[in-house]
Amino acid sequence: MHADSETVIRKIEYEDLDAAFQLIKNVFQEFVAPDYPQEGIESFYNYFTPESSYRRKLASGKETMYGAYAGDTLAGVLSLSAGGTVSCVFVDGKYHRQGIGSGLFCTVIRELKARGESELHLSASPYAVPFYHALGFRDTGEQSSYKGIVYTPMKLTF
Repeated sequence: MHADSETVIRKIEYEDLDAAFQLIKNVFQEFVAPDYPQEGIESFYNYFTPESSYRRKLASGKETMYGAYAGDTLAGVLSLSAGGTVSCVFVDGKYHRQGIGSGLFCTVIRELKARGESELHLSASPYAVPFYHALGFRDTGEQSSYKGIVYTPMKLTF
């Protein structure tokens, strides 16, 4: 499934990161945080503060964030490191099951293939595991926790 013709996927500019971070926090709170201990929630939020190392990676180009826009509304984001690891994927609940997440992955995979890469790695939250399995990702290890952030390591080969 792909995002419909009215959805535009493009790289998010640095000056638009505040809107992207707000979407990430809102979606995290609604869908992911219920599966996390307080330590994990705090660790997650610290990762998305204005002074975070993550924001510096985005500013330096070591990380690229893609946005899916439904008209003027940011409906979803996917962030990719230079090494082919997805660091976050979040889609506003109003846009779930409309092809936004799949469309973001299609865009990223197309770019990775053009660079000669053939794998994509990520750490899936418990909530997102079924979605990633549906895309063809396979678990590469057991569910684990780091600073309270619960995840399952996964890989997609294309």
